[in-house]
Amino acid sequence: MDYNKVLEDLTIFFGEKMEITLDDLRRYFRKESPSLPDSTIRWRVHDLEKALVLHRKGRSLFELGTASPYHPEISPRAHKVSKFIQKSFPGTLFCSWNSDLLNEFAQHISAYPFILADVERDVAESVYYSLKEEFNGVFFRPNESLINNVLPDFRLPIIVRYLTSESPLGEYKRLPMISIEKILADIFCDIEFNFLIGSERREIFRNAYYKYTVNENRLLRYAARKGRRDDLQRYVRDGGFSEIRK
Repeated sequence: MDYNKVLEDLTIFFGEKMEITLDDLRRYFRKESPSLPDSTIRWRVHDLEKALVLHRKGRSLFELGTASPYHPEISPRAHKVSKFIQKSFPGTLFCSWNSDLLNEFAQHISAYPFILADVERDVAESVYYSLKEEFNGVFFRPNESLINNVLPDFRLPIIVRYLTSESPLGEYKRLPMISIEKILADIFCDIEFNFLIGSERREIFRNAYYKYTVNENRLLRYAARKGRRDDLQRYVRDGGFSEIRK
């Protein structure tokens, strides 16, 4: 499908209309094929969302153009960690981010935020020891007991972990940046986020799907690297999160 041509046609058809409903899109697709099944229309709409021709604003409500990408605001401490790793270990794959990024999506604000420094396995321990010399409250792959009972005593503790291969990352100002897909898979799979299990985690998924474009293929591919693809796919399906975009 020529998505540029479709966007041009949609722009001509809807003119200056700011918001487009699913019924509007039905009229557009049926103008030349009056008997086009509703199921086919929904698949076409889904394809146009994936191609960023349509941006979902709410349930059955769209606008033309690029969907909202996720641009996290990394905390100053997480940014310092990133700059330190980049300078001290050039060429190393890593991603540093702050857990309070989740506050944008969660029902309740976390009282004990922390920094995650995900680093490729071969150099993770070396990065850990170097960070300990530069920052306070640095831990290497702590177990759940330590996370629950010791880390809250530190202000923005730093957890060094192994970076899962093929992690979905972005880039901002030449620094690796967390993606919405990595955030969602991490909070589903990793022990650092076991405190979110239940309604809080569902709320985070629901709001992330509502506010931003979540690439489900990318999400599930990353979850597969963690050995949890089927579990996460079932969670997304049963929670109806994909339906928020339809």
